[in-house]
Amino acid sequence: MNNSLDYLAYPIIVSNHRQSTNFRKKLDIGHYISHKNRIQIVKPAVDTKPPVAYTHHILKLSKVQGEQKKIDKIKYENKQLCQKIANAHRGPARVDCWNEYFSKSLNREIRNRDLLRITVENQGILKRLGDRKPYYDRRSSEVDWQNSRRYIRNTTKYLLS
Repeated sequence: MNNSLDYLAYPIIVSNHRQSTNFRKKLDIGHYISHKNRIQIVKPAVDTKPPVAYTHHILKLSKVQGEQKKIDKIKYENKQLCQKIANAHRGPARVDCWNEYFSKSLNREIRNRDLLRITVENQGILKRLGDRKPYYDRRSSEVDWQNSRRYIRNTTKYLLS
């Protein structure tokens, strides 16, 4: 290492006369020694700590507040129901389900007039049907039926009852 040509910062192919100086050699050796010392001082370390847990990730206050509001509302409604039940047991019996709803139809009068008109028409048709004379003669139908029964008796082998 005494010879300046033994040490080159770059290979001989790409080097020139300025890269083979003693000063450059001293700088490189100094950097190498400091690097070696730093590597010897370094100790291996593995971070085994759990990750940092932020409270706003774990405890969501808006969700807790919403649940508390729901619970408060349920408690209030339960209290109201208990009071109503207690009042019902204490007081006299009363009916509290009166159906006072009257139908408020806008075309009620028109429907009543139509119903009345249809009823009158139906009564007129019934009267005309009652006044009408029968079209078929009952006596001639009876004679025809007796004749057909006689023909059937004459043509069948077994008697009909």
